[in-house]
Amino acid sequence: MIKDRGTIKWTAMMLPEHIQKIKQWKSEVYAEAPKTLSEWELEDLQQIINQAFKEHKTVTISTWQDAKYVQWTGTIIALDESQQLVLETLTAVKRIPFHSIHAARLEDESYD
Repeated sequence: MIKDRGTIKWTAMMLPEHIQKIKQWKSEVYAEAPKTLSEWELEDLQQIINQAFKEHKTVTISTWQDAKYVQWTGTIIALDESQQLVLETLTAVKRIPFHSIHAARLEDESYD
């Protein structure tokens, strides 16, 4: 049986410009569209963020950046008037605009 390596065998014959265009095309074709949140989801999101802030709980926040969802885990240390949430992660302090937040989940810290 012949093993076909797909596009790997052709990349040696392609110019760097062709490879770059193919990567750009793939990123455009497979890019996710941000979902719009309903009123219920927005209220639930607000309650989770408020609870995490008041009780100093660890929270995982999913944001929309560069045509994909990115997750940040940490504790919320401030809610700015400039419509930003300040999240302290293990390595840095991250400012996240409210409009880019799409999901939030409280982390369970009980290991019984």
